[in-house]
Amino acid sequence: MESSTVSTISAGALASDAAVLHTSKTAGENNSSIHNAKHPEDLTATQKRDPSMVDFNLPVSGTARKSLSGSTGKQDRARSLSEGGPYRGMGKEELLRFSNRPFWRNLRYICMSVVLTGWLALLIAVVAIVLTYPQCREPQPRDWWQKTVIYRVYVPSFLDSDCDGIGDLEGVRKKLDYLRDLGVNTISLSPIYTLSSMLTETERFLLSDTQVVNHTDIDPIYGSLEDFQNLVNQTHSKGMYIVLDFIPNHTSNEHPWFLASSTNGSDSKTNWFRSFYVWAEGANANQLQVPNNWQSTHDCSAWERNDEDNMFYLHQFMPSQPDLNLRSEKVRQELEKILKFWLDLGVDGFYIRDSNFLFEDFDLRDDELSMDNLTQVNCPGSSTLHHPYQAYKHVHTQGLSENFDMLARWRAYLDDYGTQTNQYKILLADVDGSYENVMDYYGLFNRDGVDFPLNKFSLDLNEKSDGHEIAQMVGNYFENMPTNRWPNWMSGDDRSRRLADRLGEDLPKPYLILAMLLPGTPYFYYGDEIGLRANTSSSTGSASHRAKPMRGPMQWTNASQAGFSKFTDQSCTKAWMPLNENYTIGMNVKAQRDDPSSLWNLFRNLTQLRQGKPSFEYGDYTPLVQDDQVFAFVREFDGEKGYLVALNFASQPATKQLHCLHQTVPTSAKVEIVSGTDALHTRGGSADLDPIKLMPYEGIVVSWDYEAKEL
Repeated sequence: MESSTVSTISAGALASDAAVLHTSKTAGENNSSIHNAKHPEDLTATQKRDPSMVDFNLPVSGTARKSLSGSTGKQDRARSLSEGGPYRGMGKEELLRFSNRPFWRNLRYICMSVVLTGWLALLIAVVAIVLTYPQCREPQPRDWWQKTVIYRVYVPSFLDSDCDGIGDLEGVRKKLDYLRDLGVNTISLSPIYTLSSMLTETERFLLSDTQVVNHTDIDPIYGSLEDFQNLVNQTHSKGMYIVLDFIPNHTSNEHPWFLASSTNGSDSKTNWFRSFYVWAEGANANQLQVPNNWQSTHDCSAWERNDEDNMFYLHQFMPSQPDLNLRSEKVRQELEKILKFWLDLGVDGFYIRDSNFLFEDFDLRDDELSMDNLTQVNCPGSSTLHHPYQAYKHVHTQGLSENFDMLARWRAYLDDYGTQTNQYKILLADVDGSYENVMDYYGLFNRDGVDFPLNKFSLDLNEKSDGHEIAQMVGNYFENMPTNRWPNWMSGDDRSRRLADRLGEDLPKPYLILAMLLPGTPYFYYGDEIGLRANTSSSTGSASHRAKPMRGPMQWTNASQAGFSKFTDQSCTKAWMPLNENYTIGMNVKAQRDDPSSLWNLFRNLTQLRQGKPSFEYGDYTPLVQDDQVFAFVREFDGEKGYLVALNFASQPATKQLHCLHQTVPTSAKVEIVSGTDALHTRGGSADLDPIKLMPYEGIVVSWDYEAKEL
């Protein structure tokens, strides 16, 4: 069969070649150009239409070619190579056999391997670059309380609206525009609940402002519930928030609960209110000795005997402030009713006072002394000397684990309420103690506690604090903070020395920059924006006034009463507490608003700078310099403008190389904020960072645009 096929092909080839030779002889010179045409496009239109002018030259066997042309095999192969290459005319099977030779097969495998390897290497390189090259992170959303500036108002001393010499809720309302212009978003009010009518003015404002007789009403001296509702509504209409004090540890001894608890017998089965407070029998045979050695914060026994039944009630503060029994479910439910009452009026959160004292040891075990040979004190009504409060380790009266259970319950209650109203409710706490103790109030055992316990460690700084001490305080605070919790920075409160009194004349400005621009929520005490100082003059006011001078009236102008309670030509009662006379020489809001270099304007510029800036809201914090003079750090976030904060806390100039300490810090940057009377830099100008020179107590904030890193 194969030989027949070959014969047929050869015969056809011979006939074809003969036809070609005949055509060549008759066509003449014109046809020679056609035979030489290698491509159809080389033919003319006439030639394409005439089949006789097309070269049908087909490959034939070597024998047939030899018989036709008389050429040798070598000549035939040479002509074949010159006309179409070595593989011209091969059939499919011949080509397949040729391509399956080991050399060509291996060559294909090698080529494919090289291509695949290159492609895989390229893929790996791209993936590696994507994984390792810094990417722009998605910002973590911050809630309102994380972006806010909190301003603590001591209501009796803020603004008197009715000329009785005492600040009130209407006075706070009148200053809402002032606070908003200052950059304050959240107002934290001092206690405004109804207090005992038996208290003197001094006791009310300086000693017993948490001695509540009604948790769901406003003390008439501050206004009414209608005034409060009006304040809340206008606060919210201006995009601001309001936080109330919550006092769950104790009540007044004139509270209806305590009166019922102490006068209706000691049997809890017949006296429903007996379990509302902590009662105990006396220790000696006649049960007239105090149950244990617990001391109140006023250095005397924490127990007071009830004359009606000779039982003792616990008071960790004053005898007029009996401790509630938070182990009673009835008390817990009543406290939650109080929370709901104020939440329904629109309150945005609560500041839990004295939250470290909520529970005491159930078995009433004695506290241990922490030191020996301490001076003892003699308490009124007792012939027995006592060790002072500071002499004891208060392991049975402070920081019990049940505190955290209670806070978790309140946090859950506020969360449920916030879910219904579609707004988060903040919970703050007032805690003293070690870092470990304070940080526990964020929450334990996978349960949320408060949003943040107030950072009172910052209140330990003073006018002698240098850059290293301040940086150490900041570092210790961050180091001890639980993961994913929110920090805060205090300037003061109504129980501590004022900012300007602690830090002196020069340090308030750099500290203000620090507190505003560190990660977290700044918490300021009223008057700190002007450096308000306490009136500690021994010739002014009573001993009680001098004991709590940080609660003095706000100084608004240099007019009579510093603008605290003077309106038009109306004659007003003098302020309940004597003012500091420095309000007449520039220590007032009006004078400082007109001074571009004042503390007030620095405060306002800082609130404007931090507002809405990603680098401050959720950016990274990187400390650069922490020595005796300078504390410097960077705040930045991917794809956003970066900021460098450099603060000189020393009385000598300082020169620091900052450009080489961080990869994104440029050699020069735009000045956003500058403070200090002798500052070398100008706001809006440029500052050289390679190196930078800072004058004594100068603070500076510079910024630069984000630049993508090169691969």
